[in-house]
Amino acid sequence: MRALTFVLFTLMYMEASAQWQNDWDRPLNFQCSSNNAISYITSVHDNRKEDRRFNFHCRPVHTGSGSVSCHLSGYANNYDQPVLYTCPNGGYLNGVSSIHNNRKEDRQYRFRCCAPSSGYYHTDCTWTGWVNNWDEYFSYSVPRNYVIRGINSIHNNRKE
Repeated sequence: MRALTFVLFTLMYMEASAQWQNDWDRPLNFQCSSNNAISYITSVHDNRKEDRRFNFHCRPVHTGSGSVSCHLSGYANNYDQPVLYTCPNGGYLNGVSSIHNNRKEDRQYRFRCCAPSSGYYHTDCTWTGWVNNWDEYFSYSVPRNYVIRGINSIHNNRKE
């Protein structure tokens, strides 16, 4: 199974909420509305299924007076390979999609990023450090005035 870190970026926002988004071994397709960023992630692992379920919450993002442009990335990883992805153009993480492969017992991920057309965001970021260990439940709340700009995740075939 995977261990994760996130890259954070300073920003202003307010609270909102979401609900569980996938079932075991099933696709994940979650996205906030375009003026919202993912602000909370929780996940539980099942050793029998060798998969994770995810829950997300969103918060509105102050994007200035310009429009917001969003796009879904291609797959950021191959099965059994690391994920290292940062939203382009100073964007923030707005959604996550993935598919699970039972033979590989891993997921491939795509990320939806949004960025204001005005170039409102700074690019000085910091990584969180690992938010979970193998097979563990995790819950991560993005600190106030920050958004997630990137994801780092590793897979271990022995831990599946």
